[in-house]
Amino acid sequence: MGKMQRDKGQRGEREFFGLLSDHLGTCVRRNVDQTRNGGADGIEVPGWAIEVKRWERGFQSIWWEQAIEQCSGTNRLPALAYRASWQKWRVRVPLGPTINRVIAPVPFDGFSFWDIWAEVDLGTFALIVREGMSSDA
Repeated sequence: MGKMQRDKGQRGEREFFGLLSDHLGTCVRRNVDQTRNGGADGIEVPGWAIEVKRWERGFQSIWWEQAIEQCSGTNRLPALAYRASWQKWRVRVPLGPTINRVIAPVPFDGFSFWDIWAEVDLGTFALIVREGMSSDA
């Protein structure tokens, strides 16, 4: 990955986490150790491992696979935030665990909970996060 791509990715992460901070009313920072230590782009949101992508060629299914892989063994749910230029942020979340507050994927007839997902806008994702935070209290 070239410097321009890395810079664009970092700008996207800062933008997304800044907007999410505004929605949540608390500071959410990007995981600056991710390159050295691995892991998701954002781990400060309780219960979530957030992967952020800025790309011009449309959604890439490998991103969702990466988000799932990065939350493996962490008791966090994957969230994939992405957008192209001039578009709004979209966030993909696993539908079953998000609704049922189930942390570990359980296979069901060849599918896992990660195979059933929903895409929501940033405001809706913030609502889901807030609801999860209030139910954990």
